[in-house]
Amino acid sequence: MSKGIIIAVPKKYEKTCLSNLINLRNLNCQLPIEIWEIGNEISNEIKAEFEKIENIHFKNVNNYTKKSSHWKGFQVKAFILNFTNFKEVILLDADVIVHQNPELLLTDKNYIKTGTYFFKDLDKWQFHKLSNKFEQFKQLISYNKFTSASFFNKRKNWLREILPKKKDIFPSEWDYIYSVEIPKEPVKEALQESGVVYINKEKHPDTIENIYTLNKNHKETYQYLWGDKETFWIACVMTNKEFYFNPTSGYMSKETKRLSHDYNGKLFFSQKG
Repeated sequence: MSKGIIIAVPKKYEKTCLSNLINLRNLNCQLPIEIWEIGNEISNEIKAEFEKIENIHFKNVNNYTKKSSHWKGFQVKAFILNFTNFKEVILLDADVIVHQNPELLLTDKNYIKTGTYFFKDLDKWQFHKLSNKFEQFKQLISYNKFTSASFFNKRKNWLREILPKKKDIFPSEWDYIYSVEIPKEPVKEALQESGVVYINKEKHPDTIENIYTLNKNHKETYQYLWGDKETFWIACVMTNKEFYFNPTSGYMSKETKRLSHDYNGKLFFSQKG
């Protein structure tokens, strides 16, 4: 199977995911779907409902590793991306509602060119008012990474160990990583929203390996990033492989009160913000 959708489904999102997949088929998306779980997370009742949906395949992390507990969390997405049989992959979070047929993006010129299609997070997640002054005192009162110069510098140092030299494909939003000074104006703390990720594994074998490794080492990686979010584009930069971001950032919809993303001027997907 060359193209397909993969979803890791934890117990708390099994009903939400079921509803979303029914909606997906109503959008005339005929792609095969792999439903992944760790152990027996999905109830038999819900699994029986999943089986009523055409072209659903169940996968279990336990069948691929003896250390499945290590992968319980955001990091499981990198695991299933690594072990899926699909070559062109649409990785969805279990709580994502798709509003257009996701097959559309597989024909997008930017996806075809780069083998990737990523989405940007909310613009509001920014480092701001960074200052070393009274840093220790502030953190004793209430730690806030968005105003923490120490966290900012730890992230910068960690990423520069992985990527000592700035590459041409490095996103301009994170140029501050290679700056000596602490920025005086707000800069983006979160760049990628990983609720929906498109990647062609045949074009990006080394990228997939790096995504896997970054998330396997989640105890370290997640000290500097918010879960798996940035690991996808960082892995591309590590292998010097071009990638593509949807030009518009995510936003909170007033109608649905959900984190939303557009494609070609229309709502493409939404999820709990």
